[in-house]
Parts: sequence; C-alpha cells; structure tokens
Amino acid sequence: MGSTDGLYNAAVKHPVFWFNDGSIVLHVENQAFKVHRTLLSRHSRFFAETDPSASMNDRYDLSLDSYISVDQSRNVRARDVEVLLEHLYHDASLLSEDEIPRLAAALRVSSPKQLDFPSIHALTMKRLISVIPTKYSPGFLPDDPEEALELATEYELPLMRKALYYHFVTSPSSYFDAISYHTQSLGDSPPLSEADSDTVKHEAANQPRRPLSQTDAKLCAQLMERIIEHFTPILFTPATTPHMACTNVFADTWMSLVIQPAIEDNGVYKPLETLERIKSIDWADAGLCAACVKEKNEEWTQEQQHIWNTMDTWLGLETGQMIPVSM
Repeated sequence: MGSTDGLYNAAVKHPVFWFNDGSIVLHVENQAFKVHRTLLSRHSRFFAETDPSASMNDRYDLSLDSYISVDQSRNVRARDVEVLLEHLYHDASLLSEDEIPRLAAALRVSSPKQLDFPSIHALTMKRLISVIPTKYSPGFLPDDPEEALELATEYELPLMRKALYYHFVTSPSSYFDAISYHTQSLGDSPPLSEADSDTVKHEAANQPRRPLSQTDAKLCAQLMERIIEHFTPILFTPATTPHMACTNVFADTWMSLVIQPAIEDNGVYKPLETLERIKSIDWADAGLCAACVKEKNEEWTQEQQHIWNTMDTWLGLETGQMIPVSM
C-alpha cells in the first residue's frame, strides 16, 4: 500500500470525484479520489479483496476514512480511473460511448491486471468491438494509434489490429517512423512521394511519434511487402473488357489516369485508396460504354474486398469475418 504521509502529500483532490460522504480515498498517480467503498466493492474483486488502511494524516480531514494506494506495478492511470468513475456514477455511461480513447481507458482499468471490474470489463469489450470498423474505413484512426495497437494486441481484437496495421503501412508518418527505423526489410520499397515526405517532416517537427515495437514494425513491413507484391501487377497492367473498343480506351488512358497519379501518391502500397480513386474516374467520359463501366467498378470493388480479407492471412490474424470494404 505504501506510506500514508508520502501519498497524501503527493496527491491532489480530484475536482469531481471527491465526495464529502465518501468512505474511502483512492490514490492513483498524483490524484486522490474520495469515493464510496460499497459501490466499488460491489463491482470490483480488487476492492472487495483489498483491506484499506486507516488514515494517519488529517490533510484532507480523513480521520474517519481509510485509503487504498494502488501499487504502481498495476500501471493504473488516474485518467483511466476518472473514466471508470464517470460510468459508475452515471456521469457518462460506457453503454453509449463511441470514443476509442475512453473505451480503451475503461478496458485497461477494469481488467484483472488493474482494478478488476469484471462486468464493466465485459461491457467495455463488447462496446469497443461494436465501434471498431468491421470493414476498412479511412476515418478510423484513434488519437494514439500506437497505444491502440498495443491495446488491440493485448485484448485480442484482430479487426482493430488489421485496421491499424493498414494505417501504419499507408500513413506517411507511420511508414517513416515505424518501418524505416525498425527494419531494413523494405530496402526495395518505393520512396515517399514529395507530398508524403513533406507530411513526415511536418509531423516529425510538431508531434514526434512513439515508435512501434520490433514485432509490429516487422508485421507492417511484411504487410507492405505482400501488398506491393499483390497489387503491382494490377496497378501497372491496363484493365481489359469483353469489348475491344473499351479495352483500347484503357490501353490509351491507363498511364495518365491511373499509373501516373498512383506513382505520385505512392498508391502502390495504398491499394484500397487507389482502387477507390480508379472507380471515381469518369470512365464513360473517357470512352467506356455503360456496361463496361458497371462491370469494372464491380470488379474493382471485389478486388478491394479481396485485399482486405486476404490481409488476415498476410498478417497471420484470425478475425473470424470475411467482410467487404467500405470506402
């Protein structure tokens, strides 16, 4: 538990979760929470089994209270405790929460390794899984993707891991930081485009990224290698159709409309985005008949789905779902 005097001197009353009728003071990092022991013990094995110590310090008028200091080895964060208490005291229910950082905080602090709230941990896990995209979504990006990946790995959330690995491979700053500094296996990979290089320099100067682990960096390198190997022939081979006239249109325009923009945007390792851009081209205006436009758009959508699903194999993940992409 630790010494009372040192803990009290270092702790600061939480501005919200400090109840005058609270029966226990919980110390986490530099925060002191005065809350109701019966509420915590009802939901948490940690609090039910932990014997609080009597107070020996009157700084907070705690002469009739007891306290629990969470051992640092549990890695409990004061901010995570705040999220947990917001749920317990009905300030912000996790049932309707859709922000990944808050759900991650609740998942951590309610886990058996931390404060052990089994029902809240299960509820949070269910809610987190429900907000993770079951198909690729460019808008899915937690505030701290590196931390989110650690969480997804620890709690076995393969769909979240896959979305994050794809983000790291296709994001300029992540490509630069996570892969270039951690592995030499991408020596033959395409260089960053001028636009991506500028983004990397800007982000490096303004918000240094926490590097990935060696294992995750290698998985990113492996994924990039597989993506390039699979997608390069598709990207650099003009599409064909049953109509010779439409096939000739592809042959005449593929370089200017598809290949050159992809080279400028490093599209060879961004297959889902590149295919979506190809679908957005006005092929009818370029000369394709309506039937061929429809057929090729369906084909490119199927290819997006195929790549997204095949990533499970490339990464060695078992998502249990074969789900179409959504751009």
